[in-house]
Amino acid sequence: MIVRSIAFVLLAALASVPALAQAPGISISINGTAVSMNPPPRFVSGVLLVPVRKTIEALGLSFLRQGNRITTQAGSKNVLLVVGSRTAQIDGQDVALGTPVVEIDNVLYAPLRFFTDVLGAQAQYDKKKNAVAISSQLVGKSAAGMVSSGGKIERFGSVAAVDVLSDPPTLTLGYNATIKTIPISRNAIIEMQDVNANVVTPGELGDVRPGDFARVEMKKNGSVERVVDAFGSRTGRIAAVAGNQFVLDDGHVISPGRTTEIALNGKAASFGDLVAGDVVGIRYNVESNEVREILASRGVAAAPAAAGALAIASVDTNIDRPLRAGDVVEVTLHGTPAASASFDIGSYVTSLTMSERTPGVYVGRYAIPRGANFDEVPIIGHLTQGNAAAPDASAPRTLSASSTPPGIGDFAPDENAAVNTSRPAIYATFAADAVPVNPSSALMWVNGRDVSSECVRTAQYIQYFPSYAYPDGPVRVTVRVADRAGNTSSKSWTFTIRTH
Repeated sequence: MIVRSIAFVLLAALASVPALAQAPGISISINGTAVSMNPPPRFVSGVLLVPVRKTIEALGLSFLRQGNRITTQAGSKNVLLVVGSRTAQIDGQDVALGTPVVEIDNVLYAPLRFFTDVLGAQAQYDKKKNAVAISSQLVGKSAAGMVSSGGKIERFGSVAAVDVLSDPPTLTLGYNATIKTIPISRNAIIEMQDVNANVVTPGELGDVRPGDFARVEMKKNGSVERVVDAFGSRTGRIAAVAGNQFVLDDGHVISPGRTTEIALNGKAASFGDLVAGDVVGIRYNVESNEVREILASRGVAAAPAAAGALAIASVDTNIDRPLRAGDVVEVTLHGTPAASASFDIGSYVTSLTMSERTPGVYVGRYAIPRGANFDEVPIIGHLTQGNAAAPDASAPRTLSASSTPPGIGDFAPDENAAVNTSRPAIYATFAADAVPVNPSSALMWVNGRDVSSECVRTAQYIQYFPSYAYPDGPVRVTVRVADRAGNTSSKSWTFTIRTH
């Protein structure tokens, strides 16, 4: 398991800025049926909170409150929830919620994780539709990972296989003990949802990976209209290894499972091969939080070679900044002439062929593809001649690349909100993938005027405190930001000042 908030919430760090932002109009459905909730679900400090009582009752469960203690029964299990606590109890056993249960304006809210981890429901927040969908066997949800509503069918589950060579291509989903292979029509929309960066980007069926969590929307006749592939990823450097866990330099604790695939410098490895200092890319299932893949990379120093032995003298690159999709890295290897050379980009891309441009000088190129996201990965050169192989060597500079733009998560004032101050604080938060946000790229316009020079700008947020009063009426805000690879995102919204 990976220690983090439930993967369906939007993750955004606001640093020192007090964050209380409500996402207006979030709808909620249970097993495909819309449920009227007033107030609706809301975001608080980037975490999606759902009204407890109405949701529990809509699931057909009992709700009993005594002071700060709420009890319900899910099947044969007794569930206890305590206001202010970060844990719930199932039959006396603690279950972490990640975020405390809170009461806002006399309404009790719990994180979405309560309904997934504790009540055994499946839940998904669809940013595009601004909607929460909860499915639960407690109210008759199909155990086959399927809901039907409004003349359409939605199947969901963990990706077991992707076959892009069949005609038509197919996607196989696993849910509980059910396996379903779905033909994917050529005109189906494929969307990749990176829950860490809070970004949805266009994709292709080949971008969908086994272990991801996918939702397939189709017509009643089985024709697929849209596939949303949700995945979680994290990059970093191992700070410490202990037992069956390791800690990243940003403090996240990673616990691989029995099914986790691990590679080190492009070769199959075990957990015991990982050491502090290794750069890792982690991909996990957003429904189960199960770590599915760890790609580890480690630099290799050129070893002294005996006179006349096959050897690599150096490995160099032309990179001096993070790259994005379409950029090309050129690698030059100096070594014994008349040999065969290749290079790896950590564990991500291996055995890239190099050609001998002049005796002993080998050159290879690699264009960063769409979907690439990695940080500080070593470039490792190989040299072989017949059955002999020189000791591997790394380039002195590592490679970072990202094809996913940074996400713009929390923002305030909310879309269509009415504020009663003429000098409202305006902010937006950022969430990047492998390559961090460039703070100097963060820009803000208010009613068409560039106020960026008056803002506080960091890699996590941009914040504007007006130095003068705005008149009553609508206020239009636009924020634009880029990561250090040059991937750009923008967001616009409108709120209203109403002081009279």
